[in-house]
Amino acid sequence: MKKSKKLSKRIVSIAIASTIIVTASVTAFATEYTREGRITQPRVSHKFEKDELGVVNFKSTWGNKEANVSSMLKYVDEAHEKGVKILLFPEMCVTGYVSSSNPESLAYQTAVNLAETTDGPTATKFAEVSDTYDMWIIYGATETIPDDSEHAYNSAFICSPDGEITTYQKISPVEGSWCTPGETPVLVDAGEYGLLGVSICYDTYAMPEIGRYYAAKGCNILLNPTATSRSYTDTDGDGVKNDEGWEWYYKNRIESNTSRDGYTLLSSNLVGADGPANSNGSQAYDFPGGSVILNNGTVYYAGTTDETVISNTEADIITGQEGLLTNKAPLTASTGSTCRNQDFRPEDYALLYDELADKQDAGESLSYRNNITDGPTAAVVNMSAVWGDKEANIEVMEKYIAEAGEKGVDILVFPETVLTGYEWKAPKDDPYYQETGVAMQVALAETVPGPTTNYFSEYAKKYGMYIIFGMTEKEDEPIYDMTDGGIEKVYNSAAILYPDGKIDSYQKMHRADYESMWSVCGDTPYMLDTEWGKIGVDICRDGHFYPELGRYYAAMGCSILIHPTATTGDPWYRETRIGSYTDRDGMAAITCNLLGPDGTYDEETDSWSGGVFASTSLIITKYHDENGRTSFDPKTGYAIDLNGTGSASEGFAERKTSPEGLEIAKMNLSGCGFSLTNFQARLLSKMYDELAVIYREGYTSIYGRMGDADGDTDIDIMDATYIQKAGLNMVEQNPQCDVNGDGRVSILDVTLLQRYLAGYNVTL
Repeated sequence: MKKSKKLSKRIVSIAIASTIIVTASVTAFATEYTREGRITQPRVSHKFEKDELGVVNFKSTWGNKEANVSSMLKYVDEAHEKGVKILLFPEMCVTGYVSSSNPESLAYQTAVNLAETTDGPTATKFAEVSDTYDMWIIYGATETIPDDSEHAYNSAFICSPDGEITTYQKISPVEGSWCTPGETPVLVDAGEYGLLGVSICYDTYAMPEIGRYYAAKGCNILLNPTATSRSYTDTDGDGVKNDEGWEWYYKNRIESNTSRDGYTLLSSNLVGADGPANSNGSQAYDFPGGSVILNNGTVYYAGTTDETVISNTEADIITGQEGLLTNKAPLTASTGSTCRNQDFRPEDYALLYDELADKQDAGESLSYRNNITDGPTAAVVNMSAVWGDKEANIEVMEKYIAEAGEKGVDILVFPETVLTGYEWKAPKDDPYYQETGVAMQVALAETVPGPTTNYFSEYAKKYGMYIIFGMTEKEDEPIYDMTDGGIEKVYNSAAILYPDGKIDSYQKMHRADYESMWSVCGDTPYMLDTEWGKIGVDICRDGHFYPELGRYYAAMGCSILIHPTATTGDPWYRETRIGSYTDRDGMAAITCNLLGPDGTYDEETDSWSGGVFASTSLIITKYHDENGRTSFDPKTGYAIDLNGTGSASEGFAERKTSPEGLEIAKMNLSGCGFSLTNFQARLLSKMYDELAVIYREGYTSIYGRMGDADGDTDIDIMDATYIQKAGLNMVEQNPQCDVNGDGRVSILDVTLLQRYLAGYNVTL
């Protein structure tokens, strides 16, 4: 049974990465799998000495631009004395923070009236100082919009050591109607320091696509000017605000980004009271500060109580203190590796977001909210698989299914490859290869439906239960991977059994490590329609490293994500990555991991060839307070509820793993739902389309080529890459496009031309 393809808008000149085409080139009626050529990810790296990177916990004087600029200049002087090369100030530090949709209010008018251009007095002053001190200075302020006196941008002004100024306009602002969303990612070439991506606050925390775009283009430093205070509140009534909730949110987002995409992050936050004064003298906002310099996921070089630089998942971020923070030790800022994986597939993400954009263009809202408190009873099965022995694994699985059925479980999830075992063995060590000429995973693969799925389907019907388990899946005819010279391979799949007898599967889209030796990629997202709402399915690396698929599920209306996995990642890694889908995207999550030994046992070394999986399975929902409202745990700060699983399971402190066997939880789905402010699916689709042009040989843009790449009649940032990639002599055709006179059309040319056409004072 072949499933219909979800990615129906493939407009490409050659087969997409995982598209399957029928051929008789290997054997009659065989299936041939190919992946088109891949272009190497741009990479940069720079070692910064101690004190060369700086962030500021900045206390603004609301509405007083002169006072704020004066204070900022003092920090610049201090930074120069310490030898800082890149200095980041917070979001809207020049004006103070504003959130308003009332054009008559003082706040709204202040944001608009204090806005400046890149040749305004504030930018001019900082450009001069940047030039004098040979320092990159980045600060947040409101920026004027040509021919629009009623609105402004929430921008980051980037001043180079040469005195040049670039601005990034916040793409997904949450500050109210005074603020117009930007539409242009900005990646700045900082010479020896590398490539600086700019992403303001909510852009960083809620839009992983922006950081992914920068990383894919070689970014080694992400600059995050921010004004965030979510869950920074007095939880115990003593009059002092507690930072547990804010810190959990902040760390969950930034650690997830840096550990996944690999860049170094500089985050600079406002601190203290801010906003217009109320009648009693209080102010509308209060920010915790908490500026940090973060590298390699959990290595904080500034902003925590750690006296030395160590990898610390429990790092305590310092809040409530003003001042300049610099890196306390040398650090190397390098481009990350996730986008170098052969299964990074921007060509498919462009289509997924294109589908979402079509919905928005048709006037359909992607936002929704699930109000079901009486959700499914879910269970995960913490077990290892006997390598290469389906019969033994089926016997164990059968017992767990019966136990779950007796306990009223509605959704039962087993780990990835639980039917066969996970480890790939080299041909000389694989007895299946010696006997059959193929890897164990291939030799034991089944079709779906097939013998095992048919067998367990009877249990699904008997207990009225959804059963999801990991297996290797084959088609009716062999699949030969021509990328590897015609090796027979199969899919790494999740079998999906419905209570009504329906049998289906999801085929993993992103492989990990040695999986590429025996498996090929699927290309089809999978969603179930259930009484509790839609449910999306992915497997392991799909969810841990590629948030695009989860984002698609959420925006398509899924309230639950099911995620079988086989990973040795520790609880921090698992809870951060999967918890993000609950907190950020609004989906509850059921993720089940292998637990125990994998591969074959060696008596001489007392070890298992595939190692031992010692990690966690999780059933995650939103955290609800005593009144049932979505909130955060005042003790831990968690905005998610692990429902007694993972690190919240009984005895976890001693085991450091989930308990063997079933973990069961009743899921409260209230509060789940997708709701992102200024979610620009079309822009994101264009960004991934641009990456596909860079990464895939032979790819044809779904938005067109030639000078006006996206067909919007404007020359914009998206057009530049297409022009360069196509090798067109645009200088002869359009000499005005070569703004800097270097004989080619570059990102800089297009950006400057945009600003000139928009009415800014730019010399061409």
